[in-house]
Amino acid sequence: MRKFGFIASGVLLGGSLLVATSAFAGGFAIREQSTTGLGKAFADSAAGSDLSSMFWNPAAVTTKDGLNSSSSATLIVPDTKITPTAGSATSMDELGFVGASYYNYQFSPQLYVGLSINAPFGLVSDANNNSWAGAQLNRRSEIMTINAAPTIGYKIAPNLSVAAGLQIEYISARLEQAVIAPIGPSAVIKGDDTAVGFTLGALYKNEESGTSIGVGFRSMISHELDGTTHIPGVTPLTATKAVIDTPEIVTASIRQQVTDSLALMANVEWTNWSRLKQLVVSPGFGGGADIVENFSWNNSWFISGGAEMQLTDQLTVRTGLGYEQTPVPTLTRGARLPDSDRIWLSLGGSYKWSDSTTLDFGYTHLFFEDANISPLNPLIPNADIDNSIDIVSVGLRMKWQ
Repeated sequence: MRKFGFIASGVLLGGSLLVATSAFAGGFAIREQSTTGLGKAFADSAAGSDLSSMFWNPAAVTTKDGLNSSSSATLIVPDTKITPTAGSATSMDELGFVGASYYNYQFSPQLYVGLSINAPFGLVSDANNNSWAGAQLNRRSEIMTINAAPTIGYKIAPNLSVAAGLQIEYISARLEQAVIAPIGPSAVIKGDDTAVGFTLGALYKNEESGTSIGVGFRSMISHELDGTTHIPGVTPLTATKAVIDTPEIVTASIRQQVTDSLALMANVEWTNWSRLKQLVVSPGFGGGADIVENFSWNNSWFISGGAEMQLTDQLTVRTGLGYEQTPVPTLTRGARLPDSDRIWLSLGGSYKWSDSTTLDFGYTHLFFEDANISPLNPLIPNADIDNSIDIVSVGLRMKWQ
């Protein structure tokens, strides 16, 4: 039976819902920040085609005059199973939701301000079989973030804009795993933190030639989580600390209007996952040995291409194809995040309901490369991982003035 996974929720301006769950970009990043982006495999993420491009390139805040908003709600349907060579298997198929909201306001012909609210990183991996062979590695893992990014943008020329933003990010984590044996009680580690980073971007957008080129940067954010470790009903709470550094992300995109109705686009993104060498949980009061989980992740690339066609004055359709590297090396791939390389196959559409309202739809299927748990893992070496994901998103874009 499927379960619904909520990592974070809140009501935002315009009634949009912000909920984050299982990460389905590489590592524990969440790419599903835009309904229109999902429909074209995020092939022009930083090119400023609509306001949701602000997540990848804050200079997109200058693309809409007046007061505007864009919101999306995305349903993620995973189908994941881990089958050890010996012992019982488990599935991890918890349904998830991701929401995102963007707002901008034009103060003058050159000056714009905006706000993005997102969940850029997150993870839920919940073993449906609580006593599966790898329960000592993972029963349930949760990482949740909420990120608010106030942004200021400036048109330094009619076709060229620059922008910067502040990232204010809250993170919480909870890790559960069996102790002594797969049927043993759960050890629970949890903690949270708030920290700050920044975003930078530049956008060239020429309406006459139909060319848009954008480059965006999201900084790393260093989180020091304060929390507790204990085995409920067995051991008391022990204060702990853990450090998680989220990676820098650089995105570059191009969009070219080929005809009045057809646009082609391409995107490349680099993520500095090499920051994630290991997770060290350090006991506070009372001492005790550090809990260390080795990752040694690699930097990763995401590339995609897409097309968009305006069929009528009201209806636009789009499609895209992408390839994404996992940052997770084979030798450290574990049961918390059974990640592998994947292909994104996407389609979507938009319907202009009125001059002020546009409805968006997007769908993606992710095809994962066959993978195994690390052969060096003594509990479940070479366990098979079968993984695929369907993603459906709806969005609403509004011009308020």
